[in-house]
Amino acid sequence: MKSQTRSHYERRLEPVLAWLAAHPDQDADLYQLAGLACLSPYHFHRVYRAMLGETVAATVQRVRLMRASAELRRDGRTLDQVARRAGYGSTAAFSRAFSAAFGMPPGRYREDRSPDVIYRSKELTMYPVQIASFSGASLAALSHAGDYLGIGATFDRLFMLAGSRNLLLGEPRSFGVYYDDPEQVATRDLRSEAGLEVPPGIALDEPLHRLELPAGRCAVLEHTGPYSELESAYAWLFGGWLPASGEQPADFPMFEEYVNDPKTTPPSDLKTRIYLLLADKP
Repeated sequence: MKSQTRSHYERRLEPVLAWLAAHPDQDADLYQLAGLACLSPYHFHRVYRAMLGETVAATVQRVRLMRASAELRRDGRTLDQVARRAGYGSTAAFSRAFSAAFGMPPGRYREDRSPDVIYRSKELTMYPVQIASFSGASLAALSHAGDYLGIGATFDRLFMLAGSRNLLLGEPRSFGVYYDDPEQVATRDLRSEAGLEVPPGIALDEPLHRLELPAGRCAVLEHTGPYSELESAYAWLFGGWLPASGEQPADFPMFEEYVNDPKTTPPSDLKTRIYLLLADKP
């Protein structure tokens, strides 16, 4: 597909991605989404799949199941309530879908991933942390506001924009930059960035902007598992590793590198590298 043609369809799909991100609880109506994209209902799904690499139904299911995994860990909703919020008419159907994605039924997931283990137990779950030299990265970025778990929709839009601008050279690294502590800042006020590594000299057009990750010493923690479980890794990094390390954080926000693609990788196999930039030692 020519770059000009991709840009044309990219602009048409932007309101669709915005609607899907803002209405995770509503069923996506073909005619409504096609209307937002100014496309024929006969061709909308084909265009969406060609541009995003998955169907609308797959996008919605991925977002809802990721949110459900967070609700199972944090909220007091019953299994039936979580299932219905995820769009399933029965707990049996939800359990099958959840088990296929996360490798275990939702009831067991809730027991094994209880936040009591993370925050109320005297022993935090331990993760290996390495101190490594980070070479820095120049990113094409899109800003995201609100729940960090919702940044996936911003990444979908970022990759679509990058593809239409011929920025997807080779296998570029993707990063998320997180400015706020979700335990201290209201969810609606959280600020973050979805970023894709690009060569420094390439000009970026709006809505993309340049974001530089500085080079330096970093504490690097690699987490394997769903993004909704990253809080346990952060709890260990700041509550276990950092106080015993003799290190001090630098004045830069946390950032994460996403090693594999959540569209094609089971949540249990997702690999995330968490970077804490460290201050120079005197």
